[in-house]
Amino acid sequence: MQTIINYLNETIKKNKNLLIFLLITFIVGLVFGSLFINFITDADKSLLKEQVSTYFSSIKKLSSDVFGINVFLNESLNNALQLLIIFILGISMIGVFAVVIILFFKGFMLGTTLSVIILNYQLKGVVGTLLYVFPVMIINILIYVFLSFFALHASIKFLKALFKKDNLNFKTFLGKYLLAFIISIILILIACLLDAYLTPILLKLFTFII
Repeated sequence: MQTIINYLNETIKKNKNLLIFLLITFIVGLVFGSLFINFITDADKSLLKEQVSTYFSSIKKLSSDVFGINVFLNESLNNALQLLIIFILGISMIGVFAVVIILFFKGFMLGTTLSVIILNYQLKGVVGTLLYVFPVMIINILIYVFLSFFALHASIKFLKALFKKDNLNFKTFLGKYLLAFIISIILILIACLLDAYLTPILLKLFTFII
């Protein structure tokens, strides 16, 4: 286990710039998503506000579409498929570009969601966004950045081995990359469990002030 941790730490330390690039990509997506609400029509704003209101109505009742086993199963399947796509992209030629786009889009969607909550509930919405983000969404983001990092690292390594004829033990490297994927899946399942049972309860507290 210690060997695994050492490998992950060593890889991240050697490629800090890549990690920083991915974090910046996510933040840029978050900012664009936050600003997006200012460029859509009033009709679209009303639609988004209605969806948020419906969501928090469900949260207040802790109905099965926002709380419980069904949420856990749906979230687990959805996130596991997304992580699988990122993993596969890491061993493909288009992985470098596609993974960056996926991470940007994750930030964009989160930014849009948070801005709509604030738009709908004004200053009270700040409390809602904090409860929506902490702690589960933060964990979720870190997992995606983690796997995206190793996906880009793998893709770059494979491209260098292919075009620059760099020596690379494919079997060993793929094994380590697969390990990063398995760790991501385990962590995302834990995050989905928290998202299905903890996040709705935290957000229910927010419904008492709106």
